[in-house]
Parts: sequence; structure tokens; C-alpha cells
Amino acid sequence: MRHHISQKAKGYTRRELLVTIGLLAVTMLIFLSRPGFWGHGHNPRGASAKTGKAIYNWLQAYANDNNGKFPEAKQFSNEAYRQLFVKRYLDDEQGFAITNDPWLNHAPGGNKKPDNDIGVEPDFARALDPGECSWAYVTGLNTESPPHLPIMGNAFSESIGVYSRDKKKKGGVFLGQKAIWVSVGGSTKVVDLSDNLKIEETKDGRRVNIYQSEWGTKPEDVKNPAN
Repeated sequence: MRHHISQKAKGYTRRELLVTIGLLAVTMLIFLSRPGFWGHGHNPRGASAKTGKAIYNWLQAYANDNNGKFPEAKQFSNEAYRQLFVKRYLDDEQGFAITNDPWLNHAPGGNKKPDNDIGVEPDFARALDPGECSWAYVTGLNTESPPHLPIMGNAFSESIGVYSRDKKKKGGVFLGQKAIWVSVGGSTKVVDLSDNLKIEETKDGRRVNIYQSEWGTKPEDVKNPAN
């Protein structure tokens, strides 16, 4: 991953230095999360959570440069994440994949992973084609939204907000045992799924689905990837 960085006569600006440092951190996270790096002790959920946090940081950078608004998605999460390429924050798709995720089964080229063909400027229309993204997204949020609301998480089954126990089916990459979600405030959690394969947190003394109105989320704003 790299950002287009211009060199000023007096050196780099503070923002350019921060972006460069951030990109190095994201690149390292992606490298560390590749299969086999950690051997038999590798924790795929932990690595994916770190990568999810890295993506969130770029969503936050986008919001900071766009009046506090996070990217928008009309139908699929890919549409929002693609804006990070359009704005030249990223040019590498690998961080949007979770290893062995069935959402990647129909990735271009049949390799079950992003191909890093992002297309050309200005729209970079090939960035995160269908089958190249493992992350769901909640559109319509901004930096003033309640910090406890989810903004992203690993992609669901065909039923929004519901995962699967079948590792061969969408939403089953963590076998219906765990899921990852990131809040508007930047908190990243690996959580146990409820018996009905949903993410539930405690609110007003009872457990509620974080992707439903009881938690404050608009269900119609929750988007799975394109596939």
C-alpha cells in the first residue's frame, strides 16, 4: 500500500509524514496476517481484527478530509471502501480479504483473493470488484454519530447481521463461534456469537443485536460485500 506523496521544498508536511507512517503500519499488518507467517500458533481472528482496525483508520482519515462524513455505500460495502482508493489513500486490496473466507470464492481470476487490479483514475472502478472484500459496512455515519454504533465487521451470511457455522458458506469463516466488529469510535472487538449467530451486546440490562434499531443502528444501512 502507498499514498501519493509530494515532496515540498522544505521537506514533508506533518500530514504526509503521518500518512506514510500509517501506510507502513497497514502494510506490516497485511504481511503478518498472510497464511503461514505465524505457523501453527497463528490466530486468524486476531490478525483479521488488526487489519479491520487498520481499515477503520483509513475510513477515519477519509472522514477527516470530508467534513466528518464516512464514505457512502448505496448497495454493497465495496462501494464505500473503494473511495479509499479514489482518494489515493490506498492502492493495495489485500487487506480487505480474510483468509479462507467464502465471500472470496468468486474473486477475479479464481484465486479466492483480491488481484490488486484497481483500474485507473479517477474512479478506480476495478478496486474491490465483487469477490474481493470480506468486510461488511454501515453507511450513513459520520464522526458525530454515537461512538458505540458499528461501522464495519466481517461479512455476514446472505442474511444481514446473521453468521453461519458452515465454513464453506458466507458468514462461516469463523465457524459461527466468533465475529469481529469495529465501532464509530474506533473500538475493535472479537466477540462470541449468540446462539442465533448474531452479535449481541448489553444495553439497558438486556442483550440486543448491534445491527438492529434497538442498538441504534439503521438495519437498512448495513451492507454486505458484492459477490
